[in-house]
Amino acid sequence: MKPSETEEDHFVFVNISQPHEIKSASTQRTIRRRVMREIGRSRRTHPRPLTWSLALEPSADTVVESIPPCLDPCNTTFYPTPLDARGLQLMHFMTSDRDYVFRPFRTVWFTMALTDASAVLVALANAAMFLDQKLRAQMYRYETSAECLTYYGQCVQQVTRRLGDARENLSEGVITTILGLMCHDLYVGMLDRWNTHIRGLGRIFQLRGGYQGLAANVALFAGWLDVVGSLMEDSRPRLPIPPDFSIQSTDAMTPYLRSLLDDIGSGHDSFWNIEVAFRHASFITQTVEENLRCAAAPWKHENNLTVIELFGLATHFLLCMPRPTEVECNATGVQLLQEATRLALLILLAALKQEVFLFTSQERDLLMYKFSMLVPQLRMVDYDGSFLKLYLWVLVTVSLLSQSHQPLLYFDDIQSVLDRLGITSTEGMDLVNSILSINVLGIQATDLLPALVVS
Repeated sequence: MKPSETEEDHFVFVNISQPHEIKSASTQRTIRRRVMREIGRSRRTHPRPLTWSLALEPSADTVVESIPPCLDPCNTTFYPTPLDARGLQLMHFMTSDRDYVFRPFRTVWFTMALTDASAVLVALANAAMFLDQKLRAQMYRYETSAECLTYYGQCVQQVTRRLGDARENLSEGVITTILGLMCHDLYVGMLDRWNTHIRGLGRIFQLRGGYQGLAANVALFAGWLDVVGSLMEDSRPRLPIPPDFSIQSTDAMTPYLRSLLDDIGSGHDSFWNIEVAFRHASFITQTVEENLRCAAAPWKHENNLTVIELFGLATHFLLCMPRPTEVECNATGVQLLQEATRLALLILLAALKQEVFLFTSQERDLLMYKFSMLVPQLRMVDYDGSFLKLYLWVLVTVSLLSQSHQPLLYFDDIQSVLDRLGITSTEGMDLVNSILSINVLGIQATDLLPALVVS
């Protein structure tokens, strides 16, 4: 009797110590031998249930419905365009890189990139860039990363050509590729290129009539990359809110905060924006705190979209809020406090993304700078009652979130507000925690007490 095959019989392990060894004759021979063996077997027998079909080459008109999250980079079945040996080597690097580097959304982006030939070029550009960063370490410079820029340029050329084709210019493949370019541009800090892409994407969505017909992840990332780029400039988003952004959050505000905002809002209808913004922020901090108690937080996986689901709608709302312009000299005290609160909440969300979700928060410096330009105007306003309490929360929160870069920031202003409220430093910090605590970041308002007592 022929012995039954074990699961291990379906795998061949190729051991390499350096990325370039993937091109060696013996390695390539082993790979081809295994792939051709499985193809031959598939032609002779029907596939058994529950077996992987990764090595089966689909016909030209077959649509791949599901791309495995753990892609075998040497299996060309799922690539929408042929890759040369170097392309396969870069794909291998990006899949093995996950063993020691966490890159948010890596798995999701791979799945999206493998649906379009032009989008694959963005994946290769990213892989070339990350490999260059690893090999050159301190000597790395983006503008001299020739291979990365070559793939990026090829991708732009393909997109430009496809935009001139009426059969493709509104396609999901073109949109996915533009999203890949936008993501790359944001990572390397090329805001001028991001602005070009987001304007073009906005035009495409206008002609398409919105997000209709797009895969859920494509629509989700369009809204997310719009928000992330807009944050870098603190400008209003260009695209409409994606469907999956519209998640109704529960009211997680503290009773004290709700009472405080009701008191302020009773005489100022425009403050409803601040109430909605606090509702979003309170929901986010509560959700993060609850998940941090779990040993395996869901966002620690590269295929998880929790950060978009949590921060997308809140950030979009904060960026769309009305604000006094930088040249406006006649802004009221209420408008100034609204703007200070908006900036403080954006800084808080940036800190959460950076400290908890391991996202690079490149917008924090801009937001901190804009807040610092607002403080001299705030000092001239004679706030009292509930406004003064909200102002205290804003000052303490921004001070706590800037401790690592600028310790003792705004301490004189905090002490002045405490004096005007007629409360002690301890009572003031308790009040701040009652409005919205940021203890989830490992930062407590009471951390400021020693310095406040000395001052």
